[in-house]
Amino acid sequence: MISKSRIKFVQSLHKKKYRQKYGQFTVEGAKSVGELLHSNFRIKSIFCTQEWLDLQPAFNTPEEFVITDEADLQRISFFATASPVIAIAEIPTSGSIHLKPGEWIIALDGINDPGNLGTIIRIADWYGIKQMICSKDTVDLFNPKTISSTMGSFARVQVDYCDLSTYLKTDIPVYFCEMEGETLHTLEHIKPGIIVIGSEAHGIRTQLQTLPHRSITIKRIGEAESLNAAIATGIICDRLIMN
Repeated sequence: MISKSRIKFVQSLHKKKYRQKYGQFTVEGAKSVGELLHSNFRIKSIFCTQEWLDLQPAFNTPEEFVITDEADLQRISFFATASPVIAIAEIPTSGSIHLKPGEWIIALDGINDPGNLGTIIRIADWYGIKQMICSKDTVDLFNPKTISSTMGSFARVQVDYCDLSTYLKTDIPVYFCEMEGETLHTLEHIKPGIIVIGSEAHGIRTQLQTLPHRSITIKRIGEAESLNAAIATGIICDRLIMN
């Protein structure tokens, strides 16, 4: 069973300030934990049901391994319904993001919905994008909802937070996704570079507009005011990368 002190500790990791304090985060769900087990993340703890464990191939035992029941898992879960396994892993030291020739990077400016961030990471993984950069006010990668929304892709896509106004000063092509710009389906001379996605509420912030970039847009036919940031990212990646 999970002790009261461990329950309190795991619950604390649902909040960003404690994730930063302890340098750890939670991963919930059989799919996400399965990807975690095959990643380079250092796993500190696993809490699971016997049924989940019986279905697993051999894996390296973490520092703490607890077989428990659904009631205890519910006490430490971030979600309304707990999964049969919850893991705790170390937050890795942030590494520098370097664009290699022929590769794409996604840059996020002020995305504040954890589900959107997680879905965008999943999209990046689908299109073979290995690196993403985020403005410092973008939602935390290790938010439980973000991790869950990636469906395990967080284990394959490196995400770093930085000052975008400094990072985007580059000779590499930079594409701003905006309401006005060159229509995706008529673009020519596309070269790999940085795809910048802004928040749905504010778009790409004014301070970045003075940097060299190419404005691109998804042609609107109907009357919708805007597209969800993750949906827009998927459409843009498909057009630019599959061109």
